[in-house]
Amino acid sequence: MSNRDQDITRPAAVDARAAEAFARGRSAEQQGAYGEALAAYREALAGAPGQAEWWYRLGCVQRKQGDFGGAHEAFRKAVDLGGEDSRALTNLGTVLDELGRRAEAMQMYLRAIAADPLNADAHHNLGALYAEEGRPRDAVRCFEAAVRARPDAEGYLNLGLVHFRDDAYDEALSYFEQSIKISPQSSNAQYFTGIVLQKKGLYREAADRFRKTLELDNRLVRAHFHLGTCLRKLEKHEESLASLLRALDAFPDDGRLHYQLALTYDALLMRQEARKHYRLARQER
Repeated sequence: MSNRDQDITRPAAVDARAAEAFARGRSAEQQGAYGEALAAYREALAGAPGQAEWWYRLGCVQRKQGDFGGAHEAFRKAVDLGGEDSRALTNLGTVLDELGRRAEAMQMYLRAIAADPLNADAHHNLGALYAEEGRPRDAVRCFEAAVRARPDAEGYLNLGLVHFRDDAYDEALSYFEQSIKISPQSSNAQYFTGIVLQKKGLYREAADRFRKTLELDNRLVRAHFHLGTCLRKLEKHEESLASLLRALDAFPDDGRLHYQLALTYDALLMRQEARKHYRLARQER
């Protein structure tokens, strides 16, 4: 999920040594030296425990280190001291979600949005939770608010995914294409654009998207299966076979894949191999 870790408002002046420790911590954090930053922030807070911003920065470092329990305590302290700061509430929601406390996370995102209706990250994160809970209308509302506040590739991709899961393929395609327009190197947007085009029967265009997907990220091996399926539909059987066999290396027990291989071998008049994969397709269903 998205989150931001910008500074929140700093309150009254504090002891110079504590302030110097905080400055050291901020410098270390910006350089990615999270262990040093953590020690410096703790030193600063020992001398000035009432600084909401410092608790916030401590929480950001702990979150980056995967210490979600510690980050939860720090962000909670930042909110208690600093009031309804939207970014602190968003980060608190993020770690609550990581801790499996989804209902509380959603409440934090709602509070963050109430404090700042243009907080794109809070809208995005809340939308993702709604999508996971099977609430597509609420998810769309949140993702639309996110892209209004900050149009970006991820927001449009998520809008597309919600519509895709609701079988609204034209709407999904429109959002995936907007995502690609902003970020042409997004392998996920290219992949799901291919899926939608395949479902619409536009196999040549879909095949081009799956090739682009694999060019951008060859770890998305499921694209080989869909590319092979599209190529079979286009009667490019030898190319189809090569793609499907690449997919088979990753998904040897996929019944749908064995069925596509059987059809392809049949088209190539390789009957024995076709029978083998028809049998495997029935077994793996």
